Amino acid sequence: MRRFSCGRRGVGGVSLLSLVIGAGVALGTATPAGADPSSATVCTGGLAPGAYRSIVVPAGATCDLGVGPVTVTGGVQVGAGATFVLGFEHGPPTGTIVGGVTANDAAQVLVHNAAIKGGVRIDGGSGAFASACAVPFGVCATDFEDNAISGGAVINNYDGFWLGFIRNSVDGTVKITNNDQSFDEIDIGSNTVNGSLFCSGNNPTENTGHSPGGPSTVTGQDTCHVAV
Repeated sequence: MRRFSCGRRGVGGVSLLSLVIGAGVALGTATPAGADPSSATVCTGGLAPGAYRSIVVPAGATCDLGVGPVTVTGGVQVGAGATFVLGFEHGPPTGTIVGGVTANDAAQVLVHNAAIKGGVRIDGGSGAFASACAVPFGVCATDFEDNAISGGAVINNYDGFWLGFIRNSVDGTVKITNNDQSFDEIDIGSNTVNGSLFCSGNNPTENTGHSPGGPSTVTGQDTCHVAV
């Protein structure tokens, strides 16, 4: 059973994470929608809707885009111990990220309802109770839900409290490997993958059954398991 979901803890249709961060962190600089930004935006707080060339979240920082909408033309890079948030579960469309989402040893990467062109690459990550995850739950999670992803997705060696990859439409191979969410679970389900879906070395064994809504539809090889 799915015991933890950052998206389900919203208040009045707004994610709790957005409410908490939005109340205490100044907004970053935004370029109005439709503009053509010429430099990367370093995000260390909230970030307004608009168009961005690229977004960089420095080590240890938190970047909250709310529900956008945003247009990013040069990708999102999330640093060690950092948190990146866009949207919430069953929320509105949040925009388009061209150039993909890349994170190295990040504390949390939470992306919902976005079009991601260029794939997802999550490598490593902070412990389940890292200080960077004090807001909003006191535990670390990485979650991709209801996204359209072209270029595949790799989530490898993430050591958090909970990991979700649910209801995404993916053009490319998905690899979810060597992740440790032993305090809770790994939910992978109801995705449509035009390619292969590989799972291995995860602790606990990934749950692809009732909690994420059901097994994924995969055109290629599928090595993920259905939890009893």
